[in-house]
Amino acid sequence: MSIWQTDDFKSNQELYEQIDGFFENLHGSKNLEYRPGQHTMALDVLDAIREKEILLIEAGVGSGKSWGYIVPLLYANQNKEKFKGFIISTSTIALQEQLISEIDRVSEMLGINIEVEVAKGKTNYICEAKLDDFLRFNRAGEEYKELNKRVSTGKIDRKDFDDVPQNIWEKINIDNVNCTSCYLKDNCHYIVKRKQWPKARALICNHDMLIEDLKRTGGDKLLFVPSLLVVDEAHALEAKIRNSYKQAISKRKLEGLIYTIYDAIEHPIEGDMEIFNIINQTFRKISSRAKKEYKQNSVREKEVLDTETSGFTRTPAIKDQLNELTKELKQIEQQAMRYPTRNPKLVSKISDLKDIIGIFEDMRLPNSKNIYWVSFLPHTKEHIEIQYVKKDITEDAARLLGNSEYGKVFTSATLTTKQDNYKYFAEGLGIDKILGISTTPEDPQLSPYNYDENALLYYAQDVMTPKAKDHDLYLDSLAKKVAEMIRITNGKSLVLFTSKTDMKEVYQRLQEQEFPFDLLIQEEGKNAEVIKEKFKNDINSTLLASGAFWEGIDVKGESLQQVIITKLPFPVVDPIIQEKASQYTNGFEKVYIPEMLVKLKQGTGRLIRSATDQGIITILDSRTPEYIETLTDNLPFSNVTADLEKVKEFADKKLNSNKKVYQKVINP
Repeated sequence: MSIWQTDDFKSNQELYEQIDGFFENLHGSKNLEYRPGQHTMALDVLDAIREKEILLIEAGVGSGKSWGYIVPLLYANQNKEKFKGFIISTSTIALQEQLISEIDRVSEMLGINIEVEVAKGKTNYICEAKLDDFLRFNRAGEEYKELNKRVSTGKIDRKDFDDVPQNIWEKINIDNVNCTSCYLKDNCHYIVKRKQWPKARALICNHDMLIEDLKRTGGDKLLFVPSLLVVDEAHALEAKIRNSYKQAISKRKLEGLIYTIYDAIEHPIEGDMEIFNIINQTFRKISSRAKKEYKQNSVREKEVLDTETSGFTRTPAIKDQLNELTKELKQIEQQAMRYPTRNPKLVSKISDLKDIIGIFEDMRLPNSKNIYWVSFLPHTKEHIEIQYVKKDITEDAARLLGNSEYGKVFTSATLTTKQDNYKYFAEGLGIDKILGISTTPEDPQLSPYNYDENALLYYAQDVMTPKAKDHDLYLDSLAKKVAEMIRITNGKSLVLFTSKTDMKEVYQRLQEQEFPFDLLIQEEGKNAEVIKEKFKNDINSTLLASGAFWEGIDVKGESLQQVIITKLPFPVVDPIIQEKASQYTNGFEKVYIPEMLVKLKQGTGRLIRSATDQGIITILDSRTPEYIETLTDNLPFSNVTADLEKVKEFADKKLNSNKKVYQKVINP
């Protein structure tokens, strides 16, 4: 039943009129811009609140999706009795900070007072106990003594310590900390903050925290049960849910478990070292196979070098080794089960051993229930742990998202593909398996920006294939074309790579040339926000970037007039993608194409960020002509060309005149 029943029709109607009136009044505003997509979305969100339904809504760049849900949430939140509050989940801290600012702005406009809690992961907060130890026992402690003063005033968020290098922050943040046994727990600012989250009526969190809370039952919930959950940047949710179910077995963990069991049953370890030899052999064979496949795949796809993982084929030799290992582990299990005195700790360890035996047995099966791969010790590609996750997580996802007590809104600029609308997104989250809750796939809200006049998509045909056998020759060709393109816009370009290795190689080649503007590169371990601001403020600079910059950069105005896509962002072939694709007769079309389109839409969405922005999307992938119809069907660009002369004409006419006056509007 709805939170507003039929006998509350008056309040229901009043809420509708308040929301509708707010957006209608924007037509006559001098400072605010009316956007139809916002208006439609806001009324759809109201329906989701009232009917406790699932709303899927793609909102293009500039459609103002954040206001599309903030306005109805603030109006609804005034009804304290019938509306229990809202949670907004995002995948980036940048959007969390932006939402706080926008909620403050809208609440002031509406005259609605609201307190919003922001809940982040542990690594975003300082640990007072670890800071205390760091200051006392570390040589660098003297340099950071003043941090105590900030903490004493209640500042514990990473944003309040942006002057602290990441390598130092990793030593003092709340990671791998047991807060319940901490000697400072009674006065810890983090614990005080965390206790507020389940009591809040308005909360912004990240996807990881949301998923952790959805898994919890009973009285240990991290968050409260809202009347509406908004999942922004929802395109990232499936991967987050899958990652939350990921588990791992390491050699050290398995050996430690056996040592503990042997100790509990008084078994002399020195007399039975064979099991440890078998464990060594098993991990060595799997590691050897994984490294071999890692090297083979990295030759074909340089993106593999950015990962610390690899799939591995369960060869007959590995299956035999796993068989030998499980036999030995079962003997240990039986020996422990026969031990006359079994305390709770031993019972727990026997259960853990049974689980591991089950995993090794499943790993040998041709139709295993899990996907398996290895994760290398960071930066070594040597020691490994075996990681695994269920092949199908859609039922788990459906269970997490299937609570019928409240409505849910899933939104992003990239949820649909032209071929199947929301189908790929919805099936990935198991939304099609949720029973008893209606799902409304709303028509995508298009961007209000004039792409026809202000944007051009250029795909180069004079570039080498990224699959070229001579990769150095390919990089020479790519660097030459990048140099040609960034000169056309006199810098002002964001060059996006799918491979960090290729990014660094092209950057080195570009540095050998002279440009009348600065070349910037995204550096590992450096704050992305810092490099973004440097790029934004240095109007003519060019930034080479990868990873988060495909969707984590918002630069309005003259500083960004060209986004160069160096390679179509097809996903790296890994065990998870392979498994998803294997469920279809045409897995490439059903999985690889949609995955590529989502990332490409995110990357190209960096270009036009305001009504007055103008610029060029350049794709430097020789395969583009093969997919050009699919790309143009899914991207907002109608002005498409393979003719470089037309690019130069567009740049001369639109970008190099310096006659534009950039207007500012208040709403996003």
